[in-house]
Amino acid sequence: MRELRPWRGRVLAATAVLVVSLCSGAATAGAHQVAQRTAAPVVRWRAPHRIEPVGGHPSAISCPTPTFCAAVDLAGAVVLEQSGTWTAPRAVDRVGLVGISCASAALCVAVDRLGAVDVFDGAHWTRRAVDPEGLTAVSCATGTATCVAVDDGGRALTDIAGTWSTPTAVGLYPLTAVSCTTASSCVAVDGAGEAFTFTGTWSTAVQAGTAGLTSVACPVVGRCEAGDDAGQVETLAAGVWTPSAVFSASTAVASVACASTTSCVALSGASTGSTFGGAAWGTPHAVFPGDDGTAVACAPAGPCTAVSAAGAVAMEAGSWSAPRTVDPTPGHLTAVSCGTPTFCVAVDDTGSAARWNGTAWTRLVPTGLGSLTGVSCAGAFCVAVGDGGGAVALQHGRWTRPRTIDASALTGVSCVAATFCAATDAANHVLTFDGARWSAPSVEGIPVVTRGVRGYNAVSCSAPRFCVAVEENGHELFFGTQTPFLKQADAFGVPLTSVGCASPALCLAVDEEGNAVTYTANGAHRVWSVPRRIDPFRLTGVACTVRGFCLAVDDGGGTVVYANGAWAPPSRTVPLTDLRAVACTGAATCVAIQPDSAAIGVG
Repeated sequence: MRELRPWRGRVLAATAVLVVSLCSGAATAGAHQVAQRTAAPVVRWRAPHRIEPVGGHPSAISCPTPTFCAAVDLAGAVVLEQSGTWTAPRAVDRVGLVGISCASAALCVAVDRLGAVDVFDGAHWTRRAVDPEGLTAVSCATGTATCVAVDDGGRALTDIAGTWSTPTAVGLYPLTAVSCTTASSCVAVDGAGEAFTFTGTWSTAVQAGTAGLTSVACPVVGRCEAGDDAGQVETLAAGVWTPSAVFSASTAVASVACASTTSCVALSGASTGSTFGGAAWGTPHAVFPGDDGTAVACAPAGPCTAVSAAGAVAMEAGSWSAPRTVDPTPGHLTAVSCGTPTFCVAVDDTGSAARWNGTAWTRLVPTGLGSLTGVSCAGAFCVAVGDGGGAVALQHGRWTRPRTIDASALTGVSCVAATFCAATDAANHVLTFDGARWSAPSVEGIPVVTRGVRGYNAVSCSAPRFCVAVEENGHELFFGTQTPFLKQADAFGVPLTSVGCASPALCLAVDEEGNAVTYTANGAHRVWSVPRRIDPFRLTGVACTVRGFCLAVDDGGGTVVYANGAWAPPSRTVPLTDLRAVACTGAATCVAIQPDSAAIGVG
């Protein structure tokens, strides 16, 4: 079994909130005992609604002139610089953008992780799928209408005036970067230290370095600088690659760019930069203190501009300027809960929360806690918990003062009334709330031999004193008025990511490998089913209504319906790509979240 790590609620990719109204045939909690089967509800999804601000985590930058730069980020947004003024981030792609190159201020091409390109004509962006593999980088020859993109499959494809070729095999390994000096002269590099030259056709591999190459810049034909993941820059001159140690061997070169053959900049992931003046690389200097450098680009004849993971830019024109934030990272939604069909709360990893009133979402407001990992609502009463061990309640429309209730990170919370909630933490504790105070963290019901070797990921309560928690080793723990008991619910030992209980007679849990397990009870007869594969993706959340309807979501943008005692096939009609949690209430309403948007689905 390969090692798997449970998801902890943080995301680099774009996230959304999905509101689902399911209009047909929810089953009762005991419907698993009934032989009759009816069709599961079919959800029709509407356009998404954004909750979190646009932007976050710049990944690439291009500067074709001294007065124009374009940077893209892993949220699918772009920011433009024109004569020193940066625009606000603008969403142009539904997935993360990993590369951009501009031939001029009126022609830029950005590439995404799903094999699509986004083309800028000076005013508008247009998206088009061009490759079945994920694209990794792109380069457009300055002043031309020709660009070359490379992909995860070791292939390259050429764009001439908007017409893309089919991908051509170049190497055996994923290509990591490409640089085109002219329309007929490019160099691509890969993670095995190999370089490939294009002069109308691609050459065979040349070993350019001993470490994986991360970036390449060619200011003129026949002269290139390539950064690697061992702190070196390899220089191509007179047909020979020569290494230079620029950073420490444990520091990867994130990006390299050249304004000319005698003016280049290398940026490390540790946010240090070094300049090349024609003879040797200079002493590294801190560019983004406390941040990570991600990319750098130089206009012909300079200057050079670098971007950081936190959305800052710095300019090098003889010396580095102070960082300036232009693409701040927004929060990512981590949890959602609905107290009624017209009242839901979503929380994020900055400690903010937004509310849904059945038709629209409010703006995000701070709750007083830091990163929030869970939220649960019973009617208009809600409790949110954070990874700092704090809890905060929403009462009478306002968030109360936060309280620290645990020394460990809290991972989940479930409330069935304003007088009963339960929470779990990453140190295998459970806590309960009686309407006035929280109990001390407890390990009751956990065998001594297994204490301290796992942590809970989620909890669901369907009635006061009936709760189920699931954890990293595939176990579940029942706790309530009776003696708590522990069971290996997932026989594969795969981390369980979420649990939803429709009633004390029906609970469902899902895991990291797309499996689901079902708990049913009939009197004293309590049974967990064997794990069943219901989805090819990682399941991230499951929630149930009191009528026995459940919805599971995955990190591939899919949903799986459980109704009438059976799982339906996965559906991928939702207009989002990375679902992270789900909440259902009443008989017909569910909300699933991804980091930045909302979409309504009606069945």
